[in-house]
Amino acid sequence: MSDSAARHEPEKKAGNHAALKVAAPLIVIAATWASNKALTMGYSAITGKQPPNPDDRRVSFGRALTWTLATAATAAVVQMIIYRAVSTSDDD
Repeated sequence: MSDSAARHEPEKKAGNHAALKVAAPLIVIAATWASNKALTMGYSAITGKQPPNPDDRRVSFGRALTWTLATAATAAVVQMIIYRAVSTSDDD
């Protein structure tokens, strides 16, 4: 590799990393949406019913809270995985 190519390689890598950091929130949104869809489909497949709507006062507090915790925890895990993957690329 020539000196010129060696000098420009870190800049290219830094540019790709910057683009990934900008795209990460969009990736989180898409992945969270997909995981929420999967969670909803899984709930429906197991119970034969639609997931509870936490805003519906006819849904018991316990069921609404359980569903809210499950969806929030799933979203948090998806976000953590994606942001850790992006920050791990800093070490490369």
